[in-house]
Amino acid sequence: MPGRDGLQTGLPGLWTIPQSYLDARAAAPGIGLINSIGNLGGFVAPTAFGIIEDSTGSTKGGLVGLTVVGFLAALSVLLVRGGGRNDRVRTRPAKAPAAPAPESTPGAARRADPGPAPA
Repeated sequence: MPGRDGLQTGLPGLWTIPQSYLDARAAAPGIGLINSIGNLGGFVAPTAFGIIEDSTGSTKGGLVGLTVVGFLAALSVLLVRGGGRNDRVRTRPAKAPAAPAPESTPGAARRADPGPAPA
């Protein structure tokens, strides 16, 4: 299919977006949902194109409709970019140092050299 190869080159970059927003446990179901919605586009786009073509009497209306949807998708990717989970993790302030661990037995003094054993 000519022209499709150019579209395929951009897909690896697009699949990093849901992974940067979703937790590791939610990434697989989230990507599956995105893929399912994308598969619905294979039905909706030709149907919408046909409806617009029938109502306008020209293929130009259908092409304009699909172009508008494509630009809206590109705009949404540009607006979403840069706010993922990975960016939030990197910009968190450093935690304060942890408090020292309490003594194992309260009130017992630690000795560096226990000395000779009592008789």
